[in-house]
Amino acid sequence: MERFDLETKTLEKAFNAVFHNNYKFTDFVSFNVDEEIKVFEVDGRKVFKTSDKYKAYLRFIDRVIFRHLAKNEKVSHAFVKGKSPLTAVQAHTASKYFFLTDIKEFYSNITCVDVLEVLSRDKQLIPISDFDEYIELIAKLTTIDGSLPVGLATSPKMSNAFLYEFDGVLDSYCTKNALSYTRYADDIIISGEQFSQLSSCKKTVQHYLNDYASDRMLINENKTLITQVGNKVKILGLIILPNGKITIDGKYKKKLELLLHFYTTDKNKFEDYLAQELKGKERSLFGLLHYAKSIDPNYLEKLQKKYGAYSLRYLMEDKWNDPR
Repeated sequence: MERFDLETKTLEKAFNAVFHNNYKFTDFVSFNVDEEIKVFEVDGRKVFKTSDKYKAYLRFIDRVIFRHLAKNEKVSHAFVKGKSPLTAVQAHTASKYFFLTDIKEFYSNITCVDVLEVLSRDKQLIPISDFDEYIELIAKLTTIDGSLPVGLATSPKMSNAFLYEFDGVLDSYCTKNALSYTRYADDIIISGEQFSQLSSCKKTVQHYLNDYASDRMLINENKTLITQVGNKVKILGLIILPNGKITIDGKYKKKLELLLHFYTTDKNKFEDYLAQELKGKERSLFGLLHYAKSIDPNYLEKLQKKYGAYSLRYLMEDKWNDPR
């Protein structure tokens, strides 16, 4: 999709500036979502396969409209440029106690009506002069069966916009009470110096979700806990060590170290273990090594010293992208 300088213009002009003659605006405004998706069920969850045209329309909506929706960039670390699970966890490394929870069935409980309300709330932020005329169309195109589906290009930014008011109120509460708050998609992390500061967080978070998001938003009781330094503090798959450093989970370290051991000592065992743990894909090992480097460079240096810098450099070379 071609990028363009977005000045205030009609939606049709914005559409034509992006697509030229590849797609027609008349088709866009009369688009039937049901005809452009196939529904599958995986592990009891609905999964949607979308047509290429629908994907293109969603990318257009995401880049021209949804990128302008309000979001709290201070606390939201998912789908925000320069943010990641690592930055979401880094905000808590000086704390001793951690309240962790997530929102149950988050996306599916954001309804088409919710999307309409967000678009109406933020319409002054959208540089489309006739956006009012298309709010219902945009809501219809970005929801399936009346709710926000996982996997569509537009769902992440809408989910952040939906929680904009909730994020602001909860962040103010945490600041007032000397707590730190970050959110990664539906994962909520609050931390502080004392257990007593966090004892009421469950009730407070649920209250704010109902008041500033939706009555349908419920915290996941099975994933709600308070933990502390001294225990294994695992947040978003990352580990905060007692010294405040962040590293990758031990299960990944064990997998990496066994693979590297076999790689340097027994290639047959390396191939067998690679097949067992990573479906035989050396590219998955490449990804795991780069993941470790991005989270904990010191750990990667230890691996280099133990298994050889040359071996790691070779395994971390991108051999799958043709440079020509």
